[in-house]
Amino acid sequence: MPRSAHQRHDGRGEPQTRFGYIGAYSTIDNDRLEALAAVPKKDGGLTDREFRILQWFVGATPGYDEPVMKTTAYIADRNGMTGDALGRIVRTLVKRRLLFFVEEFGRQKFYKVTPYLASQGSSAEQRDAIRAYNPPEIPGLEKNGPVRGTSRDDRR
Repeated sequence: MPRSAHQRHDGRGEPQTRFGYIGAYSTIDNDRLEALAAVPKKDGGLTDREFRILQWFVGATPGYDEPVMKTTAYIADRNGMTGDALGRIVRTLVKRRLLFFVEEFGRQKFYKVTPYLASQGSSAEQRDAIRAYNPPEIPGLEKNGPVRGTSRDDRR
């Protein structure tokens, strides 16, 4: 008799979890992204366009420790801005350690998001990636803690 993928060899059911992960998966740090979105520019935060480009890079990240392999012209066109404006924004995000330069092909540079904000890969790969980078300075975020003025209990 053929057995189900969730049965042992003796026919008994295999214990399952609703969200069991095998292999790579995406992780996004909601506290850090919330802090980046909440702090106004005058207090050291990001502009709306800078945050939008950062979010675009988070969504376009292809996999563990890989750069977003899209040209500046493509990214600028998708976000409704000029290549010069995108270049200024990317330089700002690199300076703040939210994006990292990875490789260059001709005159085109490719960047990836800091693993402190978003990561794709196994848990071990994410821990290794976090050890390899300095954390970005995010105003409004306590050192290794939740956003000021909020806690996980207050959000319920």
